[in-house]
Amino acid sequence: MESRLPLANKRIVITRSKEQAVDFSNRIEQLGGAVITVPLIQFSFPKEVDILENELAANVQNADVIVFTSVNGVDFFQKLYNGKMNAQIAAVGTKTRKALQNIGLETTMMPNFFTAEHLVETLKEHVPLHKSILLIQGNLARPVLREQLQSLGYNVKQMIVYENKVDEQGVEALEQLKKDSVDMITFTSPSTVHSFLSRINQNEVNAKVAVIGPITKNAAEKAGLSVHVCPPEDYTTDGLIREIVAYYYKEETKI
Repeated sequence: MESRLPLANKRIVITRSKEQAVDFSNRIEQLGGAVITVPLIQFSFPKEVDILENELAANVQNADVIVFTSVNGVDFFQKLYNGKMNAQIAAVGTKTRKALQNIGLETTMMPNFFTAEHLVETLKEHVPLHKSILLIQGNLARPVLREQLQSLGYNVKQMIVYENKVDEQGVEALEQLKKDSVDMITFTSPSTVHSFLSRINQNEVNAKVAVIGPITKNAAEKAGLSVHVCPPEDYTTDGLIREIVAYYYKEETKI
C-alpha cells in the first residue's frame, strides 16, 4: 500500500505573488496538500524607468560591492542593466544567489543566516570600511541594512528597482477565503502579512500560521497573529515546507 503523503488533506494558503507561488505551490501539492493561492502583492517598475536606468548604470560603475536582498531585485536589475560589472556581489539567501547565477553573476559574499542583520556582519568581515556599497532593493525594504552600513562608515547608495503593489485579484480571492475552511496560511514577507491583515480581521484567522523567517514572524506577531511554524535557520520556501511537514507530523503523532 502506498504510504500517506505528509500534507494529505491539508488546505494551505499561499499569499505571495503569482510568479513566485508556482514552485512553492507545486511542492506542497507533491506532498499531498491542496493549495489556495491568494496573491496579495504584485511587482512593477517604479516610475520614470529611463531615469532609473541611467542612475543605476552610474551607481553600478561606482560601486565596490553590489548587494541583492531578493530574487525580485535580481529580476528587475537584469531588466534595467546589462552592462559590465566589476564590483563584488553579495546576496541574502540561496534563492537570490541562484537567481544571480542564472544571469551570469557570481556571489562572493552571503551570510549563513538570511537576514539583513547577518549580512551586515558578513560585509564587515570582508569589505573595508569607507568602500562604496550599492543596495538593490524594493520600495518596502527595511531600512536596517542601509542604516547600519552607513553608521559603520560605508558609502551606501540604495536603488529602488521595483515596487510592491496590491494585487486586486488577490483581494477577490481573499473574500472567498473568508467563506472557506483552511488549515494553514503561509506568509513569505512582512508585506504579505500587512496586505492580508489590511483586508481581513485577525480574529477571522482560524487557520494555523506559517512564516518564512524571523522578520516575517515579527511582523505577524506585532499584528496580533499567533505563529505556529517558522524555520529555525533556512529562511526559504524549501525550509518553510520542511517545517510545515514537521509540524503536522508532530501533531499527528501526539499521544
